[in-house]
Amino acid sequence: MLAFIKHLRKRWEDWCGDHEMETAIRKHLTQNGFFGGTARLRNVRLVAVQRPGWLQVFRFDATVRVRPEEEHEGVDPEAEYREVFGLVKDDIRHKLNTVRFFEKEDERIELFARWSDGLICLRGAHGLVTHEAPAR
Repeated sequence: MLAFIKHLRKRWEDWCGDHEMETAIRKHLTQNGFFGGTARLRNVRLVAVQRPGWLQVFRFDATVRVRPEEEHEGVDPEAEYREVFGLVKDDIRHKLNTVRFFEKEDERIELFARWSDGLICLRGAHGLVTHEAPAR
């Protein structure tokens, strides 16, 4: 029973919840040399928002399979997988999803700092805010 509950919790944590955003992420990965349709998306979380909520920034992690650049005659190349770290800027007013991903988490944090300037940012386990709160 405990294993089943852990399985449900993991499924809940990895659930994107927004079909359009998931499609945009997978399409962007496919356009950039990966098999986006089979990517395993994890930790899709809202990390910044602008009031009243039309502009939102989400984070995600993914395990993606690299699309081979050239086909070998009759020989399948060994599957290569990579971990990528991404951000999605979702502007509901203009129906615009901007997706970016990186192979280094530091690069994602740098872009998040630019995208989240002036927005309300999530702190804690799933947030990307790296600076400490000022001492009182």
